[in-house]
Parts: sequence; structure tokens; C-alpha cells
Amino acid sequence: MQHYDLIALQSFMAVVEAHSFKRAAEKLDVSTAAVSRRVSGLESALGVKLLNRTTRQIDLTDAGKQFYDDLQDIFCSLDEAEERLQQGHETVKGNLRIAAPLSFGTMCIAPVLPGFMKRYPELRIQLQLEDRFTDIVSEGIDIAIRIGVPKDSSLVATCIASVPRAFCAAPRYLKQHGEPKNPSDLSAHNCLHYNHISMQEEWSYLKGEKMHKFDVTGNLSTNNGEVLRDVAIAGIGLTLLPTFIVADALRAGTLKAILTQYCPKPFDLYAVRPSRKFTPIRMKLFIEYLKEVFEDDAALG
Repeated sequence: MQHYDLIALQSFMAVVEAHSFKRAAEKLDVSTAAVSRRVSGLESALGVKLLNRTTRQIDLTDAGKQFYDDLQDIFCSLDEAEERLQQGHETVKGNLRIAAPLSFGTMCIAPVLPGFMKRYPELRIQLQLEDRFTDIVSEGIDIAIRIGVPKDSSLVATCIASVPRAFCAAPRYLKQHGEPKNPSDLSAHNCLHYNHISMQEEWSYLKGEKMHKFDVTGNLSTNNGEVLRDVAIAGIGLTLLPTFIVADALRAGTLKAILTQYCPKPFDLYAVRPSRKFTPIRMKLFIEYLKEVFEDDAALG
């Protein structure tokens, strides 16, 4: 039997998944030097080089890749064994790291999260909210909430809801510039663009079963829907946003829904997780909970 321990194996896996000793150390809450010592000790104990280290990147050797793949199976088996011991018990324990876009997290996840926490009070939740692409593997995220199916085939995506959207503008903007009667009229308007989905200034709507796309122009694009909402309320231009962002403004009359006969294509909302043979029950329960609460359209505005 070689002389290494579980902590050394976990450190090696963390470095591989984070592509960095520093990020692995942050994830494990230890020093970078400690992680480096553990991995070096593991290589010495095994008598093989697992990682090729350069100043710019860290790559697995052929032996390291095989060892990492085998460790994934071993740790999945350990997780399964632990979970089988807990089956039949009402208590669900462990850590659950969730990532979500800022606006959706504050407006839709935050209101329903307490219900999940009351069901499973011994779970420890870490919620990360930001409008950037999250590398869920390297950052140790269990579940990321995303719009659209991820292109990364190493991830598993579960559709949890469809998010309706609305064309809208402030009444004062419409009074000054006129209200568009059909999408072609938008070419004469300042269209505030949400670029988290696409860098192209392109909007779309459904007519029957067919989706129609059209180009728009405007003097603002951003990856945050609340900014677009507030700028639209200020009378700067028109916008197309998820209803959960503009619902309060529409009810208050500071925004008005326009082109209501043209239905913008809803966003498909996904819970994305790393592709593993084994999925812990805490992750399954959270995904099922989101599907349950978002069946009610009111939860999405």
C-alpha cells in the first residue's frame, strides 16, 4: 500500500478541476504551498508524474489523466455509499453550492430559497450571484442556473421553467416617440439591448409556430436586466426583458407592455450540473424543488 491519504487525493482532484494550485487552495481553504506539497507527495508515493506544470498552465500527464478518471469513479462510489447509509433518514446533510445570474437570483431564487431551507435545515447553502459565465467544474459549483442549453457536453442540463418576456417602454417615451404597432416599427426606435444571451442586437417573436428575428439598434447594451429596466423607466428607449424583471414596473405603470399581439419567445431556464455517474440527493432535491415552485407562473413574474 502506498503512503498517501484522502486529503492528498482530494487536493490533486481540486487542482485538476480548478486548473490552478491557487484556485484549488481557495476551494479547499488552505495555502497554495500546502496543496503543492500534497500533490508532490502523492506523485512521490506513486512514483509517477501526474501533472505537467508551467508558468501559464497545468496539464495532466497520460498517467495523471488515467489516475484522475479512476479517482472520479472511486469518489462517486464513496458518495453513493454515504448516501445509501442516509437513505431512510429524513435528514439531508452536506454543502450545496449554487450559482445564478444576479437579477434572477435576487428576484426569483431568493424568495423561494427559504422554503427549501425549511425542508432541509441541515443543508448548508452557498449562493453565488453574478452576471458572468461560471465555470462550474473549476469553481466547485454543484448547480448553476442558466438560460439556454449549455454547449459544454460535459455538463448535464435539466429544464426547470420557461421564462416569459415582454416588449415594454415608459409611457413618457411612447408619448414623445409614438407607440410601435408592429416589430418593423422598432427600426425607428432606441432599443435597449440585453446582451447576456447574444452580443448581436437581435430580437425575436413567435407567430404561430414560427419564430421571426429582426435587428434592432440602440445606445445601450448590458448584461443586467435591472439596468435596462431602470433606463427604460427613465424614458430613454424600448426594451425586451423577462417579465420577472419588469412585472412590478408594469403593475405600477412606470412601464407599459407594447406589441402585446407579438409574443417574444420565452427563455428556457436550466439547472446545470457537472456530468457524473452519481448525483447526490441534495442536488436532485433542489432541482425538483425549483421545478415545483416555478410551475406557478407568478413565481416568474
